[in-house]
Amino acid sequence: MEQKNTQWSETEKQIAREALKKAYVKETEALIAEIRQKASQITNIDDIWSLNDYLNSKRYDIDGKYDDRDVTPVFVLAQLIKEGWLETSQLAGLTPDKKAKVTALAKM
Repeated sequence: MEQKNTQWSETEKQIAREALKKAYVKETEALIAEIRQKASQITNIDDIWSLNDYLNSKRYDIDGKYDDRDVTPVFVLAQLIKEGWLETSQLAGLTPDKKAKVTALAKM
């Protein structure tokens, strides 16, 4: 699917930004709950280092995923739908072709 020639209106960009914000909140709240659970099970120093490694990995993943400067929002939105952080219904207002591309990519 060619992304370079697809123009996003300011309204569509705002819809994508709002969807990203909602997905970010959902994912980070889930991460906080997960970290609380993991932290409650720490029994030795190796558990701390393991949690630190996990947090570093998650930070890298989340920071990259939610960088709204991404020039290919279709791919990011599709990834978030595939991971369960976003629903297609949250993209109301995008043109049908953009929604179709996001939906198709999310199924891959």
